[in-house]
Amino acid sequence: MTSRTTFDKLIERHGRVEIPVIQRDYAQGRADQHIVRDDFLKSLHDALCLPREDPTLPLDLDFVYGSIVNGSFQPLDGQQRLTTLFLLHWYLAWVDGSSEDLRTRIVTSGRSRFSYEVRPSSRDFINAFANYIPDISAGECEDIAGMITDQPWYFRSWRFDPTIRAALSMLDRMHEVFRKTSGLYARLIDETAPAITFQLLDLEQFDLSDDLYIKMNARGKPLTPFETFKARFERHLENQFKDAPPDLCNGTPLADFFSHRIDTRWSDFFWPFRDKKTATFDDAIMNLLRAVIMVTRDPEAAATSLDLADLRSMARASSYTWFHDRGWLDQEMVLALITLLERWSAGPETFCCYLPDTRHLDEQALFQDILTKPTSLTFQQLAQLAGYAQFLVHSPGEIDSNAFDAWMRVVSNLATNTDYNRPEDLRRSFAGLRDLMPWMNDILNHLASSDGDVRGFSREQVAEERIKALLIGFGDGWPERLDRAERHTYFRGQIGFLLRCCGLKLGEVDAELERLDTATASELVEPFEHYLACASQMFDDLVRHPNGSGRLWERALLAVGDFLPNVGRNRSLLTTSYDEAWGWKRLLRNAAAGGRASQILKALWDQLEDPGSHAADLDGVIESASEIDPWREAILATPSVYDYGTYRMMRFTDDGGIYLLRKTQMNGRHAELFTYCQYDSLASDMEPYGFSTSYYEATSTDEEPGLHFVRDFDGDVAKFYLCISEAPDSYEFYLDEPEEPKDELIAILKGAGFEEKDGWLTKDVKRSDIRSQALALARAFAQET
Repeated sequence: MTSRTTFDKLIERHGRVEIPVIQRDYAQGRADQHIVRDDFLKSLHDALCLPREDPTLPLDLDFVYGSIVNGSFQPLDGQQRLTTLFLLHWYLAWVDGSSEDLRTRIVTSGRSRFSYEVRPSSRDFINAFANYIPDISAGECEDIAGMITDQPWYFRSWRFDPTIRAALSMLDRMHEVFRKTSGLYARLIDETAPAITFQLLDLEQFDLSDDLYIKMNARGKPLTPFETFKARFERHLENQFKDAPPDLCNGTPLADFFSHRIDTRWSDFFWPFRDKKTATFDDAIMNLLRAVIMVTRDPEAAATSLDLADLRSMARASSYTWFHDRGWLDQEMVLALITLLERWSAGPETFCCYLPDTRHLDEQALFQDILTKPTSLTFQQLAQLAGYAQFLVHSPGEIDSNAFDAWMRVVSNLATNTDYNRPEDLRRSFAGLRDLMPWMNDILNHLASSDGDVRGFSREQVAEERIKALLIGFGDGWPERLDRAERHTYFRGQIGFLLRCCGLKLGEVDAELERLDTATASELVEPFEHYLACASQMFDDLVRHPNGSGRLWERALLAVGDFLPNVGRNRSLLTTSYDEAWGWKRLLRNAAAGGRASQILKALWDQLEDPGSHAADLDGVIESASEIDPWREAILATPSVYDYGTYRMMRFTDDGGIYLLRKTQMNGRHAELFTYCQYDSLASDMEPYGFSTSYYEATSTDEEPGLHFVRDFDGDVAKFYLCISEAPDSYEFYLDEPEEPKDELIAILKGAGFEEKDGWLTKDVKRSDIRSQALALARAFAQET
């Protein structure tokens, strides 16, 4: 027979509730069950805090199955809930100063009427705990577990009992949730208007065999986060879209639609994406929920930046309570979730794609990232996902794949080529995408119009997209031409530097949109094709042949002009890194904005006849370079400089020094440019004179890097050092060892122009004379020996 009852009434009715030996340990309080635990405690707290007359009461905890065995009620199913209720009665009685009242209800002859027979330690702990009344108030206690384990009746060996550990953990969490409440114990034992009940199924005549307990426990595993979410989310949906459910529900109440779909069509859809070890897709669904929440936050809300930061953090696991309490399960999120699931599961294939190809977005790859690592999605990916979801959710009826493709091309170009440093930047992009919603199906015409500005993205990229939209509208091969340029793997949709080389001014986009017509666009075809061919060949070589033809492009560009960008306190010779400040990609962005790099790139490409056979032209550019900076001249003559350091960083100091950095700081290994450029050639040229040459890299600003020259002399080792002096064009050449040179060695050095200064034999050398002076020293030794 089934009846609604409370924990207090269950004890009163049966006299004793006993968790039998065959049952498992108490698990609801374990650390790895914190989501289920916290959700359950919140439900209990909310119900107890409602007024007695609230129509939603009582909170029903579903069925508890059991039977009378040896005079005690033994639960077959419901052990975890009953144990938590037992602990809650004890805790709330303590909070309200009613521990004596509780003891009269649950203790008889010194024994607890709620008992654990799973193992003796669990039984003994429950008996002692039921009789324990703390000598301090709950408000004075900071650590319940510590208070209990410090009692004389608590045995140290109990710390190994999983039921006891879980009970102490649950009490600690109860203390966090309920410590500021009062009067809830009375609500817990209220007979006329109980706040918390369950359905008792008393299987009085059944023989509850060990096999039956084992079978029930096999299905009695703790609910997964999604199972908990699903049960509570369906109730939440009953209050969403009250006036009318979304059209895709076909008139079915939203909660019923979701409940049916998640158990049928959507489950079939998720099955291929299940965890192969557990054969469940619960984690995948929870990850999807998290991602959808991220891209449906109100971009105008002040809390959105904080929400995005929290959702991208791995510190908090996904749960219904967290999502609900933060107000994230709103209509926009619900509509996006069910629409995306309906569209993705609409076809016979595993995942229904709506874009014609993967040029602008790989739908399946993004979906896989969402299911497996939502907190690792980049800001760029989230901006793309926001635009993608916005189109699928807010475009009625069938999806126009061409319009969708045009939309995602713009969204991906804007997102990929915008710098994101914090959630606030992403929030602004969400706002920009929301502004464009009315024009999603005709995005190019909108961008090309006078009202086509877009907020929340890189200003240069927005200007570029507007000019490209107008050119595409002219036809005449421009759609294919621009597509070919954007598809270059290094450019990734950003080709403003090509438009700038053609004479278009992205900084004056509105004026350019008025000026451009079919005639002027036709005049741009030839230069655009030339610059595209040059840029494509150059960056193909830089990426694929960095030490061959790519190096030739780098040197030729440096011969034309000083294009090195500032990176903090440094400047960089650039790498092919895509997302870093020292990458060529950043230089192309600067060129699109009209920086000096655009002039240097154009000047180089204008000197090339056929980019496909460019080697001779590039060599000619390098060889004909004249009247250029000494440091550029040194690098052009020493290509090995490009192999120095991970990021190719250079430091130009205030006093005129120029250094090559292994990484990014002067407190790491570094070399002085001009001595380093002399190293290779001097090493080979000094060897015939008996000198070995090495380069010394400094590791701090307290020392100078430079060249070491070593030679045997009359049984001693003569060691010389050449490094930059105080002035940028002045170098010091001195005898480092021996400290007390022989007269013969002194004579040789003085004959070579060395002088004694402060106890050192030294010689001042100009930068242009480094090589000649080193060889002069070598020849002086050769003549004397």
